[in-house]
Amino acid sequence: MIKNFHLLSAAIILLTGCDLTSQDSDASSSINEATITWQPNAGNATADFDPDLPFLQFIPELDLAELTNASQGRELFIAEWDAAPGSRPLLDGLGPLSITSACSQCHFTSGRTPSLEANGEVGLGLLFRLSDSLGNHDPYYGGQLQTAATTDNSEGYVTWEFDDLNKPVFTLTTNYVALTDGINLGPRLSPQLVGIGLLNLVSDEDILTREDENDSDNDGISGRAHWRTVDGQQVLGRFGWKAMQPSLEHQSAGALQQDMGLTTSLNPTEPCTSLQTVCDEQASGGSPEVSDNSLAAINDFLTLLAVPARRIDDQQEFDQGSQVFDEIGCAKCHQPTLTTSNSSAYPLLANQLIYPYTDLLLHDLGEDLNDQVKEGDANPQEWRTPPLWSLGLVEAVEGSRFLHDGRAATIEEAILWHGGEGLSAKNNFEALSDTEKQKLLSFLRSI
Repeated sequence: MIKNFHLLSAAIILLTGCDLTSQDSDASSSINEATITWQPNAGNATADFDPDLPFLQFIPELDLAELTNASQGRELFIAEWDAAPGSRPLLDGLGPLSITSACSQCHFTSGRTPSLEANGEVGLGLLFRLSDSLGNHDPYYGGQLQTAATTDNSEGYVTWEFDDLNKPVFTLTTNYVALTDGINLGPRLSPQLVGIGLLNLVSDEDILTREDENDSDNDGISGRAHWRTVDGQQVLGRFGWKAMQPSLEHQSAGALQQDMGLTTSLNPTEPCTSLQTVCDEQASGGSPEVSDNSLAAINDFLTLLAVPARRIDDQQEFDQGSQVFDEIGCAKCHQPTLTTSNSSAYPLLANQLIYPYTDLLLHDLGEDLNDQVKEGDANPQEWRTPPLWSLGLVEAVEGSRFLHDGRAATIEEAILWHGGEGLSAKNNFEALSDTEKQKLLSFLRSI
């Protein structure tokens, strides 16, 4: 057995503030002093917070025998992949169209890959979906812009600047044909990976009990499941900004295909459209290029990463911040707890009460967050509730930004951009006293 075994490298990214909603109570009412009983925030997957390695720990009490596959997954995760034929057959097949050559370049070891660079360039922490408001992809470039290539030119590059409302405006320069009329850029900040294995183990039933698509309780919240069709079966999406992927395996395979041009048994084709011939012209790294064993190893690595424990300096203030979070409506979407299901593969993680602060459902957050890009059945203004655990650790990384397009530089800015189902609670937040605001923000930075 090992305690707080540190990885050499790991992955994490986090996103937004509260997907808020309304409460009938007075948002500026006094905070009661009731004591709250807290369990470890990730059950058995909780690790003591290490300020030097906040994201780089395996789960405590993990049997060394369980680390073999995860260690191989770590190597695959941080490795630089090459175009085929390469000198390392296990690590070739990159591209020919991609965004990056290593998973860790988008999911940076320190917690946040740069996204909106000060010089107007876009970093690897931000990619772009291509779609119109009905979900149609660009006929030439497909559903995602590929900004790197192993041969010839990439599909193009994006620059940005803030408009008068401090919202980033993106400009695409293509290297081939122009985008088809009506196709829009959908910026997507690199998704959160902390605790992703635990979220993978939450049952569909636990998620669906929180669904209220028609707002039957009239509380202004109508979170809904995003159902996806995979191999002819309807499955519940839970990962990504739009809950497009139903499992960690699908999430990893989708990123390998779309971001690195690597095929898997789940996604056996490279990200070229019928109008792009470069994928047929470049040598393949195998069929598939990432084996089922390698994909499983990557998922073991991500699953067995620990979640840092809460960082609480003042327990009473933390408890009060939690109460404000609930009173103004944040907890309606960012529901504090979920429970993992039985797991023969990961018995240490089975039946654990966890505190990720998400319901994994889609919510309409209003026109300010509408990017005119539909994905699957998720409308342009709908977003999956992002988990909030370790939010403060990500905020501490220089250059961190929040929301799907990185427009918010602080947690408070992220809250203030919410509309739609979050409008009432955003207004409640604005009505708080300065003291109550600070208690809430301190709480969010501690979970």
